[in-house]
Amino acid sequence: MRNSNNGPLASIIITNYNKSNFLLESVKSCLKQSYKKNEIIFFDDKSSDNSLEKIKNFKLKNKYNFRIISNSKKKKNFATFNHISAIKKGLSKAKGKYIFLLDSDDYFHQNKLKEIIKIFEENNKKKLILDQPILKYKKKKIKKNFLQKISKNKWPKFPPTSCMCFEKRTLNHVLKKISFKKFPNLAIDFRLAVYYSLILKKFHIHKSHLTFYRQVGESMDSKYVKYRSIEWWKRRKEAFEFLNHILKKNKLPTNKGLDFFVTKLFNKILNI
Repeated sequence: MRNSNNGPLASIIITNYNKSNFLLESVKSCLKQSYKKNEIIFFDDKSSDNSLEKIKNFKLKNKYNFRIISNSKKKKNFATFNHISAIKKGLSKAKGKYIFLLDSDDYFHQNKLKEIIKIFEENNKKKLILDQPILKYKKKKIKKNFLQKISKNKWPKFPPTSCMCFEKRTLNHVLKKISFKKFPNLAIDFRLAVYYSLILKKFHIHKSHLTFYRQVGESMDSKYVKYRSIEWWKRRKEAFEFLNHILKKNKLPTNKGLDFFVTKLFNKILNI
């Protein structure tokens, strides 16, 4: 690949809501990227803590050149729709050929942009590339490994939002296809991974661990404890409904696997 100063522009969209304790680590990891031809767009989604003040002071004090956007509109009732809206607004300001998503409580390895853009430039058929996450829980760091393929007959497993990197033009198109409000508990990473993998078939999971993913008390995943939480089963049911909706809409066979029927049964038992 060409020298990073002469390569394509990469846009990093950082979405934040009440993560003032972590956001500077997130931003600093972007500023320290070895691939220098990038822009940073920090989107604050009407935080009620001191996030906005903190990021503005950091930028002013250090004279960094990155964009700060603040949502002035009333937030919706569901975190999923707020997250999708935040990404769309950041994307509307982005000028890069490639888009890197980052939640403000996560952060990047310094070579992330360099490695991922190299893959994009060497294979233009790939439209979504995910790297492997390093899970951070308290003082532990655990490397998580995901397989390359998503199956429509099993519970889909894939890296989180902060591991997702896109070719911008295709992302704009896909967001229009997956942003409907029928599934309010279903996170954007699931929607994107399913569409790119099963519909577009332009989905690639890179073997390197380039994203530090923080599991904290307020993170979306921490609210759903496997098997024991009604919310977890509710989200799982919506995931299969979304999956079958997308498959049917694209005239593909729907999910009839064991996971689907077990989920359906538990939702009936729990009266969800």
